[in-house]
Amino acid sequence: MVNNIVSEFVKSAPPYNFGIGDTHKPFRPGITSAIEMHKNENPFGVSPKAAAAMLNACGRSNRYPDITALKLRKKLAILHNVTPENILVTQGATSALAFIGDMFIKPGSEVIVAPPTYPNYYNITKKNNGKIVEVPVGSDYRPDFEKMYDAVTDTTRLIFLCNPNNPTGTICDDKKLIEFIHKVPEHLVVVVDEAYFEFIDKPDYQSMISQISDNLNLIVVKTFSKIYGMAGSRLGYAISNREIIGYLNTDAVGFCCNRVALEGAEAAVDDKDFVEYTISHNKEGRDYLTREMENLGFNVWPSGTNFIFFDAKMPPKYMADELYTYGVNIRGDFPMCRISIGTMEQNRIAVAAMKEIVKNYKSEVR
Repeated sequence: MVNNIVSEFVKSAPPYNFGIGDTHKPFRPGITSAIEMHKNENPFGVSPKAAAAMLNACGRSNRYPDITALKLRKKLAILHNVTPENILVTQGATSALAFIGDMFIKPGSEVIVAPPTYPNYYNITKKNNGKIVEVPVGSDYRPDFEKMYDAVTDTTRLIFLCNPNNPTGTICDDKKLIEFIHKVPEHLVVVVDEAYFEFIDKPDYQSMISQISDNLNLIVVKTFSKIYGMAGSRLGYAISNREIIGYLNTDAVGFCCNRVALEGAEAAVDDKDFVEYTISHNKEGRDYLTREMENLGFNVWPSGTNFIFFDAKMPPKYMADELYTYGVNIRGDFPMCRISIGTMEQNRIAVAAMKEIVKNYKSEVR
């Protein structure tokens, strides 16, 4: 009955797809459930300090949270060497990205992306009647900044860059990215999505937060979903100059997030031990999976994240479908496969299943 008054975006927008294997296929004997290695979650749980703070906050959930998230913004300001006025706290990083779209994209505005990349950039653009301009990544799955610069027109308003990139796990050359940010014209804004930044294994690698200034149209988006293990709590934030944050605050009118998530995030920022634990165990699992998959003959792209992008030398969907029967969920709907880092026990289960799949696949091909 409401079809004629529903927006065209809602009619055409695809549902969010986690791209796992064929769930209609039965599990193999002895398998009763599937390991979730497809959503890039933190498999090591949530920060104990955050969990305790969230449990404590539940008893006060009859009271609204601080609408300004000032305590959290002060902690994040110290962490990132900015001021609290440079930060907007939101319900997950996706909300921050949506506010940015509302603010800058008008009908006909062009938005540059470097596919394959995070699909919500597309939905945010389409929702605001903007036009996507794709500048595909190179053979190394890294953005080509020269081609991106050449794609800029008078109607370009945003450039979305996911760094490290999802789904490829690859990272930009930070010096080239800094040069690019300072080179683009003033009529557009560069948005650098650093959801996975903490997993980069390069001590001197620069976050683009270091480039935030009053005269630069730059926004860096961060999340508590990955390194802090708070994906289910939905909390993220944007960092930019005060003018941009001021406008974003206008669009983000109302309560930034729920009290439980907010107090959990305040505690998570202080839990350095959990962050270090996650980083070290993620690296252990990433190195193990990379080594084992390369031994199987797969092409594995270097990852600066908590997931791995790989070519199994067979159709990605086939690998995802078969892994599902062994009780392992991965993504098989990209140009290559993507597997999230799990616990070492989960990683070993996935590798054992891959070995069987490769053996069976080779027999089928013959």
